[in-house]
Parts: sequence; structure tokens; C-alpha cells
Amino acid sequence: MQFINDFFKINTILILLSSIFWPLFSRAQLPRFDFPIPKSSSQEKQSLTVSPPNTLQSQPLKQSIINGSTPPLPIERQLPIRIIKPVDGFVNIKLTNKTAAQISYEVIGDTKQRQLSGKSEVVLRTLKVPVNITFYRETGGFLFIKTLFIAEKNLLELIMTETNDFNLDKSSLLIEETGSLFLN
Repeated sequence: MQFINDFFKINTILILLSSIFWPLFSRAQLPRFDFPIPKSSSQEKQSLTVSPPNTLQSQPLKQSIINGSTPPLPIERQLPIRIIKPVDGFVNIKLTNKTAAQISYEVIGDTKQRQLSGKSEVVLRTLKVPVNITFYRETGGFLFIKTLFIAEKNLLELIMTETNDFNLDKSSLLIEETGSLFLN
């Protein structure tokens, strides 16, 4: 019993001491790793002798900033998967669901969310470009989208099949005013 009393006295003293000294230790400066380590004069001389005399100095790229963001470089911009010709600023889109699962879709700014049953199709007529459609399988599976454009009918068909490959999964379609078509 004496051992337990001594143990609690020691713990009480340690807690008391830590509450007294903790504010002193918490203000201590820890090393910062976001600043470069200063070089000594011998390191600077060594680095000067190692580098060739005709080393090019790199200049930071100047990019225009619009509203706090920078435009993507041309090589980073996604290329359209095809270009179609809207008629008087409108397109017709046929959604063909070849999966057994129900697919939810929405024409952003035009329709509310709708459902397309498995193994069925629907034609969306006179959609004003630019048009953005989102879609997903109700089961949560991935969708592979094949596009087919029938110029005579001014009809873009999206043939939706299931896939197990995440890299092939698509969940939105964008048609710009120019007719450029993007799947993401």
C-alpha cells in the first residue's frame, strides 16, 4: 500500500512540474525546414569552382494571371474527341443504355435529373449549345461511352456500355458552341 501512495505522490509531482515548465518548452524554437540552409563561405567557393563558367541562368516564366488563375498551357488543354456541326446553335443527342443498370442523367441548366432504364434509349431534341450532360450508373459501376454522329439527322448518339477499367470511365459530356465535343 505504501508503494501505491509513493507512486501517486511522484506522479502528482511530475504533473505539477510539467504544468510549470511546459509553457517554457512550448515556446522553444524548433528548426524550420522551409528556409534554405545557409552555406558557409567554403561551400560557396567550392560550388563556384565546380560549375562551368558558361552556365545559363534560368528565368522564371512570366504568365498572365486572370482573376487569380493561370490559363493552361496549350499542351495541357484537352483536345476534343470529335467536332460536330450544330444546326442554328442546337444539337440532338440520343442516349443509348446498353447496360442492365439504370443510368441517371441531367442536362445541366435544362432538365432535372432523369433516369434511363437498362437496355433502353432516349432522344434529347434541340439542346442549345454549349450543352453539358452528366450521367452515372445507379449501381456505381464505370461507364464506357462511344460516340456516333449521324450528320443527316443532326444526331449525336452516346452508346453507353459498362467497363471495369477506371481509366475508360466517363461521367460527363460537353459540347461547346464551336461543336467541339469533350468526354470526361
